[in-house]
Amino acid sequence: MKIDKSTFEQHVRFFEQGAVIFKENDDGNEMFIIIQGVVEIRKSTGASSSKVLSTLQKGDMFGEMAIIEKQPRSASAVAVQPTRVLVLNEKLYDSMIGSNPDFARKMNKVLSERIRRADAIIQNIMTTNRQNQLWTGLVQYAKEKGVSTFKGSRVNVKEFTRWGAAHLGMAEKDVQSILQQLLKRGVVAYSARGKEEILIEPKEGVVIPD
Repeated sequence: MKIDKSTFEQHVRFFEQGAVIFKENDDGNEMFIIIQGVVEIRKSTGASSSKVLSTLQKGDMFGEMAIIEKQPRSASAVAVQPTRVLVLNEKLYDSMIGSNPDFARKMNKVLSERIRRADAIIQNIMTTNRQNQLWTGLVQYAKEKGVSTFKGSRVNVKEFTRWGAAHLGMAEKDVQSILQQLLKRGVVAYSARGKEEILIEPKEGVVIPD
C-alpha cells in the first residue's frame, strides 16, 4: 500500500508505551494504520477491568468503524510499545479509497475479516442458546415422562426427539444434532441400556457452560 511522502509526514502520530490512543465510547473521526509498535484493542468488563479483544502490529488498521458508521468507539486502543501510526480523518480516508487501489483492497479485506469474526461470534451465541433451549426442554420432558432412577432420569431418545420437534420449534434433525453436542460435552450421557436412552439429572435454571 503506497502513500505519498507529504501525506505520510503530515499525518504520522507517535504514542508512548501505555498511551491511550482512544477510549471506549469516545466520539471518533479518525482511523489508524500502525507503522511501528503494538496496539491492544480493549473492551471494558467493569469499573476497573478490561478484556483484550485483539493485539495489532505493523500494517494493521483500527478505528475505521468510527469513520464508516459515525458511532462512538466500541472499545479502547492502547499502545503497549512505543508506537507510530498514520492517522486518517474522513477526508483523507475518502481520498485514499478513491485514488489508492491498494488501500481500497486492504480496507475491503479488513472489513470482510471483521464481518467473518462477527458472524462467528453470532453463530456461537446462537448455538449456545439453542443448546440451552433444548436442555430446558429436556429437563421438562424428563420430569413429565422420564423414568426416575437413583442416577437421574432415563429418557427415550426417539420419543424425546419427536416431543422436541413438536414443542421446541426445531426440526427432528436439529434436536438430534444438539443432543449429540450435549453428549459430547458430557452434559448428558447414554444410560446403561445403550443409545436408545439418555440419562440426565434435571436441575431447573441450569445454563449450559461454554
